[in-house]
Amino acid sequence: MKKLLMFTFISMFAFTASAQVINVPDKAQKQFQEKYATATNIKWTNSVVSYMASFKMDGIASKAHYKIDGVWDYTEFFIKKADIAEKAKESFSKSKYRDWSVKSVAMVEYPNSEKLYRYEVKKGVSKMYVFFNNEGELIKTNTTI
Repeated sequence: MKKLLMFTFISMFAFTASAQVINVPDKAQKQFQEKYATATNIKWTNSVVSYMASFKMDGIASKAHYKIDGVWDYTEFFIKKADIAEKAKESFSKSKYRDWSVKSVAMVEYPNSEKLYRYEVKKGVSKMYVFFNNEGELIKTNTTI
């Protein structure tokens, strides 16, 4: 009997977890379709404060982030180190983060048409995002969790 109850409980939990529906705001869906018309493998997720569309475009894994009201916030394009602008690569190689381990790189696009190259770096327990523009200027750094 215990096994039957346990099986029933697990089955109901699995069905409930797989049946969750994300109600993405129409505004976000429309903006996404207009901006990324050729995107494939689109998967929407949400948190308490935002929505995110993971997708591929031109073979590049990407994530578009939207605020809770459906307004586009920014998009990350997970590129290769070789695809970073030369001046940004050069500036990173001369920065105080040059000896840190590079975990990932991305080109991040913002609503004001600004495109920044982001290095995710780690040294010991410290993790940072380091942002450079096309001209190689260090724009900002953020700590990561």
